[in-house]
Amino acid sequence: MTDAKDYRKPAGEYYSEDDRKSVERINQWLDERKLSKDGIERVSQAALARMSRVGVSTLSQILSNVYGASPSKIIAQVESALLHIDQQGEDVLPPVETTVFKLVQTACTMARRNRNFSVYSAYVGLGKTFALKYYTKLNPNTFLLEADPTMTPQTIVKELARLVVGHDVTGTNYVLFAAIVAALNNTDSLIIIDEAETLTPKQLHLIRRIRDKANIGVVLSGTEYLNGLIKPEHGQFDQIRSRTGFWPETIKRITKEDAAALVQAGFPADDVSDDVIDRLYDYSRGSARMLVEGLIAGVQQFRKGRDLDVSLIDAVAKQALCLQAIK
Repeated sequence: MTDAKDYRKPAGEYYSEDDRKSVERINQWLDERKLSKDGIERVSQAALARMSRVGVSTLSQILSNVYGASPSKIIAQVESALLHIDQQGEDVLPPVETTVFKLVQTACTMARRNRNFSVYSAYVGLGKTFALKYYTKLNPNTFLLEADPTMTPQTIVKELARLVVGHDVTGTNYVLFAAIVAALNNTDSLIIIDEAETLTPKQLHLIRRIRDKANIGVVLSGTEYLNGLIKPEHGQFDQIRSRTGFWPETIKRITKEDAAALVQAGFPADDVSDDVIDRLYDYSRGSARMLVEGLIAGVQQFRKGRDLDVSLIDAVAKQALCLQAIK
């Protein structure tokens, strides 16, 4: 009995010409960062891998032109991370494409494309608002309204009119409503309502009528309580349910891979160890806000030249944030 033939291509032959050009650009980008005199600017290959949510060994193989499969999809992730890093100022964390970040972008894209509703919910502190603001900043004709419990239907109409028309509109609620619809009618515009769980039934019906008359997309984003408001079948929000084309399960925590990317973005000059990432993730309890605004910010403040190791993480967590020790 003869052995079956192996029809796989030799390593590296899965690369298209565009792939090879991209690899050259990425390697050049890394070389420029390594040569930088400013330590903050330096980004290693391992650091780039984490920020791109790619395995360190996988990226090494790709950049050495020996990867044994098509690298196109992974290269696109890496180039997206490079773009995000380059777009940021020196004192700003680059927008890491966490699970939450990607789902928010998908929710917005789907609602805009299909001119219907997307409903997106996640626990507090996972990065919803950051992702929504980032999408709004990069996409014209996107109008983000951050709702709060003090708003009435009148104040929502007035605020939307100001956002959409571009200046204060005077008149009755009907005049304001008509001005919003006229400005948005059959455009590629998108309305995003953050903290949507604070809306009343009357306010939600108002948003729905704007969507129906203007024929545009709407994203409702909020905490897990948003689902409880809209989800019951045959309830008062069936008209929104029937117009919803994207509605994933509530996100409860960031993943460990998300945490690794966020940590590496916070310390671009370090090859952060898995032990440090695991420790920070455990302390954060799956909260991006605690990880970035608490732990990473605390370590940056109190590090003072110390090695980035588990003992430093424990000291900052205990002394600066009063967090319980990890057993």
